[in-house]
Amino acid sequence: MWVKVCACVVLILGLSHGFLDDAVEVIKLGKEIGEDVLASWEIFGKGYNVTGGVELPFGGRRRERAVLARLAQITRAIQRVESELVNTRSLSLLLASAGRGTRLELRLLEASDLLARVGAAEAQMREYVRYQEQLERSTLESFALWAVSPDRGALPGLVERIHALVAPPTHAFLDKGILALAVDSLQQEQADLCELQLSPHQVVYDMYNTIALAEIKAYAMMQFSWMLLRVYARGNYSQEANLTRKRYAERTARTAALARSALTMARRDVYRCNPDNHVAGETYAEVTRLLQGYIENEVDLNGDGTCKENCPYYTVAASHSCYDPHGYCNVQKRCTGRIVNCQYIDSDMWVCPASRSNNRRYEFIEYENGRVLGKPGHCRLGTTKVDSWWRWLFWHCSYCMCLCDEPGPTSDRYFSLWSSTSDVKNNKVVTGVRLVKHGQVFHLQVSEGHLGPRGNVTPGGWVPVQRFAITDKGVREGEDYHTLTYERRAIDLDELEAPVGRVLTGVRFRMIGAHLHFEIRATMFNYTTGRLAPLHSEWISNDNTDVGDTPRKKLELIRPDIPIRGNVPLQIDSAHDQFVEFTHSDLDADAAQSTVPFLDIQPVQPARGAGLLTGAGVYHRGALHSGGFLGLKVISYDMTRHIRADPPPAGYDDDDEESNVLPSDVQ
Repeated sequence: MWVKVCACVVLILGLSHGFLDDAVEVIKLGKEIGEDVLASWEIFGKGYNVTGGVELPFGGRRRERAVLARLAQITRAIQRVESELVNTRSLSLLLASAGRGTRLELRLLEASDLLARVGAAEAQMREYVRYQEQLERSTLESFALWAVSPDRGALPGLVERIHALVAPPTHAFLDKGILALAVDSLQQEQADLCELQLSPHQVVYDMYNTIALAEIKAYAMMQFSWMLLRVYARGNYSQEANLTRKRYAERTARTAALARSALTMARRDVYRCNPDNHVAGETYAEVTRLLQGYIENEVDLNGDGTCKENCPYYTVAASHSCYDPHGYCNVQKRCTGRIVNCQYIDSDMWVCPASRSNNRRYEFIEYENGRVLGKPGHCRLGTTKVDSWWRWLFWHCSYCMCLCDEPGPTSDRYFSLWSSTSDVKNNKVVTGVRLVKHGQVFHLQVSEGHLGPRGNVTPGGWVPVQRFAITDKGVREGEDYHTLTYERRAIDLDELEAPVGRVLTGVRFRMIGAHLHFEIRATMFNYTTGRLAPLHSEWISNDNTDVGDTPRKKLELIRPDIPIRGNVPLQIDSAHDQFVEFTHSDLDADAAQSTVPFLDIQPVQPARGAGLLTGAGVYHRGALHSGGFLGLKVISYDMTRHIRADPPPAGYDDDDEESNVLPSDVQ
């Protein structure tokens, strides 16, 4: 059902993927239009008398041309802003939204229709202005009469109906407007927003701007229609124009208040969901051979070559030898690292080995007692019979199922501790993040864009990753990279945001104790001018630990299978101030051959790299009995404080609050 709702939201926006920063231009446009409309009444020889009642002389064709010339200037200003905001619209989205008949869907469909009518009327008005010399007076007069008619289907009725969808009448106090309804639906985890790479905050903000732009169009058409009717000696219309202005101010103020309320409740995080198809190296990557299931006989787990203990005795051990020259130790690749957490399952088994090029050791293991580890099926390399044995009638040399912790060239388990930042000296901010793997090392990578006035971001590209191998000269563990091990395999899950007046300019991992820890860099900026203050940057983190006064909580993975199996929807199940440990996949489901969680390496880049960001984080997306994915998220800029709807023709305040508190290098 949500696919349909979200599709309709996007259609109404007409701004999806839009440059949210440019939406501030809509507010500025409203101020300018109000001032221009007021100034245009001077065509009649006197200022617009808001009290009405003043008779002004009819100026004939000359005044008609002057009114239309002023209207042409205003329509060009509207077109300029609209061209910066509007993206491709698709009729298929509207068709996809029909069907279920939910309250939100029906209202979005109605709003879409009404907004389209206002847009069509404004387009027709532009054509009339363009061909004014060839038009009959009656054509312009008919349009002007329709634009101010009290009929429900005329322009004033259209904007009032749009407003009723946003702000239901007072008698419907239990009802919600479409902005509030949209927030309620958008707060759920929805695949559509993952694909569109928009936060609920961005979607609702774009909805508001679309409605605000329609109001501006309608207001301009109505006011200039009153002027044309004055030119055509149909009446004075001073009081009517004044009432139009007052009603426009009431509607826009109410809409702005409701938008601020909705935006306050709307989430601002942007992340990725499961793709239609999982592709290794494109949508996900794996930490490999960390705590991997491994079969070893007890006789080889101790330096004495004895079998006098049992499998659980070997909590931490190593492979010391291959005692039996005909045993399975000569068939499989030996674990050269530590062997931990051994257990006894059964004496005899059939082992289906994985190919040498595979990160797995085994496809599945079938024990004589009927228990099967992994997914049984056709064994391409053929199964191998593995039997435990008795030694001197006293000792049973059992095959144990253990975990192999084996760093080295066959294990991808290294995380770069180098920072990834935007070029703040050239006024660039982070516009996206992703995880990438080069060789055996996982890196954080950012995209950057140039920051302009009022939050306008020009998309750039991905900042090249500083690659290295752990064997490179001068590269040191603990300083340049972190190695996951049995004791040091936790990663913190946090959602970090910059303080007000700062934007995201970098990310990095660092170590806090045994935990891989995520941090962001925030840089002070001036919203009005768009200037960054490189000297006023700071790294921000949540340094809480699992042994603090309010301990960081562990996210438990219960019998986790590999996350690319099955069609179970995986949703964010972690919260800020948690951590999760990399571990082996479930013994029964996967023979403990994989390391989970997997890493989501899909890029997170809102608004195609043109969105202003104030934070980022690491989260886990999973479900019961799934290892899930670790992913990155970003937090979009909070536009709530920039929504204003002062009545025309008041002057426009250029959002310069930051200028009063910022240091001189960002003025």
